[in-house]
Amino acid sequence: MMRMTILWLALSLALPAAASGSGGSTPDLVAVLPPPPAAGSLVAQHELQTVLGVQASRTPADEAAARADDEHSVFRFADVFGSGFEAAKLPRTAALFVRLVAYDKAAVKPAKNYWHHPRPPFVSTQVKPLAQEKADDWSYPSGHATLGYSEAVLLANMVPEKRAAIFARADLYALHRVVMGVHFPSDIEAGRLAGTVIAADLLHDPDWRADYEAARAELRASLKLPTTPPKDGPG
Repeated sequence: MMRMTILWLALSLALPAAASGSGGSTPDLVAVLPPPPAAGSLVAQHELQTVLGVQASRTPADEAAARADDEHSVFRFADVFGSGFEAAKLPRTAALFVRLVAYDKAAVKPAKNYWHHPRPPFVSTQVKPLAQEKADDWSYPSGHATLGYSEAVLLANMVPEKRAAIFARADLYALHRVVMGVHFPSDIEAGRLAGTVIAADLLHDPDWRADYEAARAELRASLKLPTTPPKDGPG
């Protein structure tokens, strides 16, 4: 309940600040996200121990799955939609989400640069990441998590019949950033909120409407679903 209250407050603040993506601006994530845990705080120490605990327990299969999810692509959701969910077969869907990747990056970068929150390997040498990140590519919020949840919100509105599975896949996509050793849990939670704010903005932006509806029709046709989704899917 508290999480939903925070989310709605964030949306109410961010949507007016965004002035709609049609004007070229993105939501002001600094205005809606809480700050990351302070360096050396008990919360920060606990988060580091969480990262180290995940590192100690990750298996080769976990590592392979996390590395695969390093890709910025909506087609990582093929687990949900099946083998036909690929760019070559869904060009309009691919185009929409390539556009979203660029939009998300533009929204996240100012927030990362504002907080200058270092990634786990730069906090402790005990962290052994599965990928090398630049020291000035800050940790908070997670860009991957932001993208995953932006994609999930749009996909869940396109195919509400699969809503639960879509968000479960977004959760795993985000969690893999902790498995990789390149993000803290708070980075992921901030990405969840940021991605939801961004997607909610775009769903109300007329500049995105034509691309969104074209992608939705294409995706639903590929799944042999009615063109118009139900208002409330069973997922």
